[in-house]
Amino acid sequence: MTKGIGFLLGVVISMCALAAPAGAQGTADIVGRVADSSGAILPGVTVTARHVATNVTRTTVTSETGDYTFTPLLIGEYEVKAELSGFRTGTSRVTLATGDRARVDFRLDVGTVNESIVVTSDVQQLQTDASHIASQLNVEIVQNVPIVGRNIINILQLTPGAAEGAATATISGNRPDDRRQTSAVSVNGMPENENRQMIDGVDNEERVMGGMGIKPSLEAIQEVNVKTNSYSADNGRTLSAVINIVTKSGSNDFHGSAYEFLRNQNFDARNFFAATRPLNHQNQFGGSLGGPIKKDKTFFFVDYDQDRIRNAMASIVTVPTAKMHNGDFSELATPIYDPMSRPRTPFAGNIIPRDRWDSRAVNLMALYPLPNLPGLANNFAYNGPGSQTNQTTDARIDHHFNEKDTIFGRYSYNLTNGVTPSQCPPAQVLGRTFDATCNTGGVNGIYSGPYHTFAHNVVVNWLRVWSPSLISSLTYNFNRPFTSASRPLANPFNAASLFGFQNVNYTSDPITGGLPWFQMNPTTYAAIGDPTFIPMQTEDHNHQIEGSLTKTRGAHSIKMGGGAVFRMFGVQQSQYPRSTYQFDSSLTSNGSGSGGNTFASFLLGYPTTEQRTHFPIHPLNRSKEPSVYIQDDWRATSWLTLNLGLRYEIFTPVTEAQNRISRFDPALGKIVVASDSNPTAGVKTDHSDFGPRAGFAASLPHRFVFRGGFGIVYDPILRGAGSFLKNPPFTQNFGPFTSAGSSGGFPSLFLSDVPPLLVFNDAVNPAGVLSQPVTNYKAARSRQFNGVLEKQLGGFVISAGYVGYRADRQPFGGGGGNLNINLPPVGPGPVQSRRPYYSQYPLLTNITMITNLGEKTYDAAQFKVERRYSRGLTMSSSLTWAHAQQSTLAPWDNHIFEWGNIPTYDIRLKWVGIASYDLPWGSNLHGIAHGFLAAWQTNFVAFWSTGLAYNIVNASSQTNVGGSDRPNLVGDPNSGPHTVQRWFNTAAFALQPQYTPGNVGVGTMHGPPQRRLDIAVSKSLRVSEKQTVQIRVESYNVTNTPSFQPPDGNFGSTTFGSISSTGNAPPRQMQFGVKYLF
Repeated sequence: MTKGIGFLLGVVISMCALAAPAGAQGTADIVGRVADSSGAILPGVTVTARHVATNVTRTTVTSETGDYTFTPLLIGEYEVKAELSGFRTGTSRVTLATGDRARVDFRLDVGTVNESIVVTSDVQQLQTDASHIASQLNVEIVQNVPIVGRNIINILQLTPGAAEGAATATISGNRPDDRRQTSAVSVNGMPENENRQMIDGVDNEERVMGGMGIKPSLEAIQEVNVKTNSYSADNGRTLSAVINIVTKSGSNDFHGSAYEFLRNQNFDARNFFAATRPLNHQNQFGGSLGGPIKKDKTFFFVDYDQDRIRNAMASIVTVPTAKMHNGDFSELATPIYDPMSRPRTPFAGNIIPRDRWDSRAVNLMALYPLPNLPGLANNFAYNGPGSQTNQTTDARIDHHFNEKDTIFGRYSYNLTNGVTPSQCPPAQVLGRTFDATCNTGGVNGIYSGPYHTFAHNVVVNWLRVWSPSLISSLTYNFNRPFTSASRPLANPFNAASLFGFQNVNYTSDPITGGLPWFQMNPTTYAAIGDPTFIPMQTEDHNHQIEGSLTKTRGAHSIKMGGGAVFRMFGVQQSQYPRSTYQFDSSLTSNGSGSGGNTFASFLLGYPTTEQRTHFPIHPLNRSKEPSVYIQDDWRATSWLTLNLGLRYEIFTPVTEAQNRISRFDPALGKIVVASDSNPTAGVKTDHSDFGPRAGFAASLPHRFVFRGGFGIVYDPILRGAGSFLKNPPFTQNFGPFTSAGSSGGFPSLFLSDVPPLLVFNDAVNPAGVLSQPVTNYKAARSRQFNGVLEKQLGGFVISAGYVGYRADRQPFGGGGGNLNINLPPVGPGPVQSRRPYYSQYPLLTNITMITNLGEKTYDAAQFKVERRYSRGLTMSSSLTWAHAQQSTLAPWDNHIFEWGNIPTYDIRLKWVGIASYDLPWGSNLHGIAHGFLAAWQTNFVAFWSTGLAYNIVNASSQTNVGGSDRPNLVGDPNSGPHTVQRWFNTAAFALQPQYTPGNVGVGTMHGPPQRRLDIAVSKSLRVSEKQTVQIRVESYNVTNTPSFQPPDGNFGSTTFGSISSTGNAPPRQMQFGVKYLF
């Protein structure tokens, strides 16, 4: 294994010594064929391409077939000339976007070189030489259309085939993993963390969670290119989209900006679930400057942006009523049973006597506020105050030594600090103030407390033109994202001890400070205590080196290259660092699933489970991702181009600098700890990842082009803390212990229990949960394909096509999750003693094997109308009609393979419209009329889509396997009223018989449709010939349409079927801005 990787790395380094992917920044190509007026090809024609903004030129000569190629070229406007003695000079202008392979053909008339003929190039050109599916967001779109939060991700979510990720996704901005504004965008039915994030053509990934490392200011972005299917062989490491943000460079003229944007709740609408308009003060300001250091040689660009947010998070949760605080559950229609009686009998009047209340529960109960809304569910609304400050800066230099050598370098930095509020106000208990109460870490994904994030990204690229037909490029990139999140600082370190819980807070371990997590399952009542998964700290240190060599020969443009990303990362995070107590209604039911209440179980002090999962080590994980490729773009005929390529890549298993990783080996029946001779703890390297690429582009009569492509792509997928072999003897776990009362027996767990001492687990007799990839884990694979017909109509391009893939070697999705080889069989009796490995390891619970046996499919019809900027208008409108399916494992039997289930990101139908238009009136007027009527611009973003898929699960396990399962479907769930109180027909579901699996599938329900209209209007006031002041008014969600999240799918919950959140989409908000441009 080591020799193979070493050989490949040797090949990569050798190639890099010659040459980075040609196109390491945002680049494009110009190709063409030169002929005389009769159509006869002309070899030996001198062709020159001049970048208008910088006056930098490139020269080549047509081949024996009359073809020429310029690659790679900086994006922007070019003047292209074709010169040959005895013929008039041909001249054309063309504007390049990232990834373009623009064709500029010439037909030269007989004459002298001093005579010239201008070839008019259309504003929008068909892609006649490339087969991939891609979208470009040009500078007019990026700078002008209203973008919520001025966050580029919010516009990327509107590209064809794309959708906003789930509100609870790790990179949604709602989780401790990444608290910055969202970087979640799901493309073609894939999860949001499977995109390849790039900036200027180099790595920009936060690899642990799969988010975006650097988020540059909008002022720094020239354009964004999103490739979604059948990309060329120089692109890899993803099954989803390749997102490349291209930063601005300087030019021969000085250009810059200064701006400030303001938002205030006085201009906002009220959140649908808020009683009042929450606090919302946002000030965003900054500026940019670019220009020449030395004309025609050296150029610079710098920018700075700061965004100050002081807002309140509107939330609605369920809390116990005033009567319940007094032990009175008479408001409920279901009886509360005494678990200590035999047979279980209801408490008289549904009132629990005070002498039965648990003393710790009494104090903890005071953390709950009393309801401020009517009803038993969703009865408390709160606008919790929070804050966030984001700072961004970029600096770039481009230098042209001569016509042969060019370098560019860029440094980018992000810094974010903030506080996420709780969903309930602080509470006075035991003479102290406690925060972080009412946190619902599940459905709404709220993890309150302070957080800190920064990211660095450095790139240096050298481009060398050895001859007109031979070009090399060499790139180095350093990418370092870092995130930390802390528990609420208001809660004292010894909070657990103050409430009487021993062996929780250890002064020698700061992670253990605070309160345990008291979770009410299902999410009937808000959980209390310090949230799970925090404090946490994740960081990446990624070094990338890539090189390529491009050779043009005849009608062939051949690029070969290679590279490697060396990743060093660490995740210090524990799921339950202060332990957790979980409650449900089973302890106060009749023992057969009827009756009971979660809060009643809590008040009695009878948890269903107790558990602690703690990882006190800060690991130093490492992996390598070497790759090589070759790509041939062949102009086979005057009307047909073939794109042929092959990519080979390796994704090495994770190792740890001090061998602090381990895994459970089922074949040996024991824990295997990493060592110098076995640094991966037995996980093997996959050497089978060959990715062929093939595509074509056929130019048809009447300005039609038919394009199609096929490619096999790979992604290592393994992300998140659970994938990094954090197992005994490097963990401090106990449980989960399950109460016998949950299956009808007497309670065997109590809040008054003293938990075990926190010690490192023994590898010989491990405890808790194990998680690891299988030994022969392979990178996920997808076979992508597409066919698109395009038509150019004036300045517009209209396209209609099919896009799809068949993916395998996937991790299992949906309710089944990954393979649990220690899952007990369905049936009666204590869960733990029925586990397969109980006799050998009585303290082990779940043994999760991260497998790659899953499958996923996607089929879509995508339609698009697009116009690049011309005559004041740039626009794009697209419609995607799609369906995704996946395989899952049955949660009650991991040997049952379920096909045809629906992933969360199954967006069946989505329409998007984006436009920026310079209003034409007033330009011919003078004086006051001209000043008032001229130079107005209007911009809008609009979309409509069907809702996200979601699951229906039971509140407790009827199969008695230690987790939730799914109920029976007995009616039509879609016949419901579709209201916020009851989105679907809740009577369509029924609890299946005990020890029997339910028949409801995964993702069979879809949430409310999503729609929004954002509008911006601006007026430009000319100060001088080169100076302008722009006044902007923007309105997000003009119609104030709530963007509801999926309803509660927990069957048995008091809020089952109801909606209580609007996710990331805000109610109507207004933003006012002033920009100074020069």
